[in-house]
Amino acid sequence: MRQGVRGAAVDEVLRLIELALTTDDDVLKREALAQAVEMSRSFRVRIPRRLSLMICRKCMTVYRFDGSRVRVRRGRAGLMIVLTCGNCGSVRRIPVKP
Repeated sequence: MRQGVRGAAVDEVLRLIELALTTDDDVLKREALAQAVEMSRSFRVRIPRRLSLMICRKCMTVYRFDGSRVRVRRGRAGLMIVLTCGNCGSVRRIPVKP
């Protein structure tokens, strides 16, 4: 029974994220993403990595690459992608594995 509920939760989270990625309404995007993240936390299911990398963790919006900044940095730990949100200005560092 529990696996059926979690499976339904995964499907609903994916549906909400796809809705947020396809719509043009900013309020609907933010609400759909906030609801998807809240549902994934309450049912303890993971958002797939390719989709979670598109979401700002601070303001729960989709990164818009006309307003956000993407840089590639090289350091002691190797390559790192640095995403700066165009909406709230938060910085996200994603290590790149060779």
